[in-house]
Amino acid sequence: MMLPTTFARRRATALVASLASGLMLMACGGGGGSTAEQVAPQVAAPTATIAAAMYFTDDFSNEYDAVWVSISRVTAVNGSGVEVELLAYAPSRRLNLPALRDAGTWAANAKIPTDTVAVRVYVDPQAQLQQLNGSVQDVTLSTAAGYLSFQLDSWNRSSGALALDFDLPRFTLQGTTLVAATRVATHDDLSTWNHRDAEIKGSVTAVSANSLTIDAGVFGTRLFVLDANTSYVSLQSNSWQPALGDTVEVYGSVSGQGVELQFTARVIKQRSSASSNNASAVLSSEIKGLVGSVNGTVATLTVNASRYGGPTGTLPIDLATAVFKRGSLAAVVAGVRLEVYLTRVGDRWVAQAVEIEGAAKAGSSSNTGSSGNSNGNDTGTGTGTGYAELKGRVVTVSGSRVTLTPLYTERFSGVLPAGNVTVDLANAYFEKSALSCLVAGTPIELKGSLDAAGSFLVVKVEAEGACASAIPVSGVTASAGSSAAALNGRLIEAKGTISAVRAGEFDLTVYRIEGLSSGLSSVVVRYNNATVFKDISAATLVAGRFMEIKGILTDGVITAVKVERD
Repeated sequence: MMLPTTFARRRATALVASLASGLMLMACGGGGGSTAEQVAPQVAAPTATIAAAMYFTDDFSNEYDAVWVSISRVTAVNGSGVEVELLAYAPSRRLNLPALRDAGTWAANAKIPTDTVAVRVYVDPQAQLQQLNGSVQDVTLSTAAGYLSFQLDSWNRSSGALALDFDLPRFTLQGTTLVAATRVATHDDLSTWNHRDAEIKGSVTAVSANSLTIDAGVFGTRLFVLDANTSYVSLQSNSWQPALGDTVEVYGSVSGQGVELQFTARVIKQRSSASSNNASAVLSSEIKGLVGSVNGTVATLTVNASRYGGPTGTLPIDLATAVFKRGSLAAVVAGVRLEVYLTRVGDRWVAQAVEIEGAAKAGSSSNTGSSGNSNGNDTGTGTGTGYAELKGRVVTVSGSRVTLTPLYTERFSGVLPAGNVTVDLANAYFEKSALSCLVAGTPIELKGSLDAAGSFLVVKVEAEGACASAIPVSGVTASAGSSAAALNGRLIEAKGTISAVRAGEFDLTVYRIEGLSSGLSSVVVRYNNATVFKDISAATLVAGRFMEIKGILTDGVITAVKVERD
């Protein structure tokens, strides 16, 4: 099977070089790995280096939901074949390449030797492909001498960023052997990024109401801004807050250009406490994924990120005894995204702590659904919901108040609100894009909760394609998106609402098409016996459903390889 005919269009897939003096093992948003850390061997520092911010990034695939690879180390090599070790993982770090679509996941501010001609990424031979139906296929990753080589002849050395692209559109599957392709990302690749994130581990050296400073080893001292949307996760205490000496892992958003970066904390996870220094007491496996179905207290999750020995694929997770940090058990429905801290009990995985992406913090007055577990959740006093979602298109923007035409709601009011809706985004955070990027016609996705009075309290905003607000390189301008003509015959991802259903096809009112900034307002989606249906079937397609489609777009018609309820 040839993957180029089914993998999505090229974007910057980045694997990175890091600090030449060696790095502490980090956990990034798409990665696996373990709690162990290994510092690269010390080498003689070159007299001349190039400073660059390093990122992981990738694109989605229309053939697979996930492509899992494992990296053991990264080196720089000069024209004489002399290698300098830049990064080492022990055990190897597992990455799901398509999960980092249109994003830059920061790895380090590195100093690359000026005589470097290529970067070698050493990979384990074992890899996994997660099929569209959720099943996982084990494959062998083909390499030369155990590494993939990325030639730097086209790298803009003054750009301030280095993104090494695995180039998924040119991967091929030959039997059970996966053959990779490589390239260095370009200006156009970087301009499509719509957000950046980072995940850094270190020891707390200072903490206040609005900032956290950690000693991140060779990264030096890193300061994270704290705000109302920062959440705290500990498996020892529901009321834990970071203290001096605690070992923490911080996930946050990244802004700034080149190597001049600023970090805002979204989630702070306790790894060990200063008092006990007992890491094993708080460590657990972690996964992130999309809920496909719920049966009682068991949610079936399709995993797109797995760390610390966590599982992959599609699997049931028992949430009965979990502590909810955001949202509640009552708010876990098909389509929500979860981050779960879990342990293995016999042949099943049991959740210890859970966050619903974009939900209100547990215990707030807006997180008070009528049902839920008894583990300290739903402690507010109102009658709101623990999770709500609204998708629509921007009509006007006035300061932080945005008026939009709703296209779809989840747990909002059962039906679309009549007329336009105005929301205040002053206290929300933007995972993708920024408030300044919103203009009339922008597709926007809001996640949050309803308070007791029925007001929508927005926690998280996504506005993919509005502008590349997270541009990492000075001088790179935002992508204007592709034209409809340019997308003809291309593999795309579309989201929208079904407006009419016929035998073998349906009409989709377009909310967003990957990479398309304007143009099509509706498309015809055609399916056949080879189309994969997930969380819905052809027989249950009805008008009003919000759907995600992967397939080939030609002259306003998508030939679907996958139809999924979003």
